[in-house]
Formats: sequence, structure tokens, C-alpha cells
Amino acid sequence: VQERLAKASQSAPLFATTSVRKKRRAVVIGDSLLRETEGPICHLDLSHKEVCCLPGAQVRDVARNIARLIKPSDYYPLLVFHIGNEEVGKRSTRVIKRDFRALGRLLKGSGAQVVLSFVLLVGDWDPHKRERVDALNEWLCEWCHAQGFGYYGFGCSFEKGGMLTADGSRLTRRATNILGNKLAGLVSRALN
Repeated sequence: VQERLAKASQSAPLFATTSVRKKRRAVVIGDSLLRETEGPICHLDLSHKEVCCLPGAQVRDVARNIARLIKPSDYYPLLVFHIGNEEVGKRSTRVIKRDFRALGRLLKGSGAQVVLSFVLLVGDWDPHKRERVDALNEWLCEWCHAQGFGYYGFGCSFEKGGMLTADGSRLTRRATNILGNKLAGLVSRALN
């Protein structure tokens, strides 16, 4: 009997383990600034990485459509939001913060890993817009940490010359490539 037990223990492990790892889905959601960032973000993995560019979308529009973005079959999806850029000059920061809070309530129990990114200064310029963008980013960073969400800041990367089109409403091709690569790096780090 002992001889058979010894042979059995050598031939097969007592507890079989599998090293199969489910692939996580990553969705980068945002306004028109995400246009043409799909290449770097989805590079070589179109089945599990997606860019959802919603031109003109405000935070509340994204919140209304969040159920369409998370599939019940998704295993701990990564949701990266790059929103608020176009609306910060058109709406009060109080209203934008309210919309971010509503989005946060929807995402809190979703089972997703959530990252919100820095609001960029684009669009029509007015003297107080920079102050509003800076204040919103400061609040967003603190709020994300309090909610258990990630926050990704770009620093001054997009404030250098040549990053915005002549009218200031869009990113140049170079800036779009930089944004796509920064978000691709974020997604890769978060998924690994």
C-alpha cells in the first residue's frame, strides 16, 4: 500500500492548479480628443481593448450610456475616462462635479477598475478658464482617490507650443499621438 501511495504521489500532484488567466477588457471612453488614438491604445489587441470616442459628449452623456459599455461577461474590466475637456468652458464647474459624482455612483458597484484622466485646456480661451480647469483637476484628483478610483494626470505635456490647432479647439496630430501613447501606457500598466 505504501509503495502504491509513493508511486501515485510522484506521478500526479495532490492538488491540480490551473494557470489560465482571463483576459481583461479595457475601454477608453471620452470626447472628440480621443479621435485617432485607437492605434496606440488598441495596438495588437483589438479583441480586448477599445476606444469609445463620443464627439461632444459631456460627463452626463457618458453616465447615461455606461450600461452599454460594461458587459456582464467582462472580467474586472478597466474603464479609462477622458472627459470634461470640451464642457469646462461651457458649463459651471459645480455642474461638472455633480455629473462626475453621478458617474462615480454608477461605477462604484460595477466591478470595474476605474481611472479618470486630467481635464485638458482646449477650446475657446477666456481669462478664467485656466483657473477653472486647474480647480477642476485638483478636485477630480482628490475625489478619485476618495472614491477608490485611479487618477491620471498629464502635467504640462499639452500646454507646450504646437499641441493645439490654431483655433485651440483640437489637439494637433503630434499631440494626438502623444495622448494616444500616454493612454496606451496607462492601459498596459493597469492590465499587467
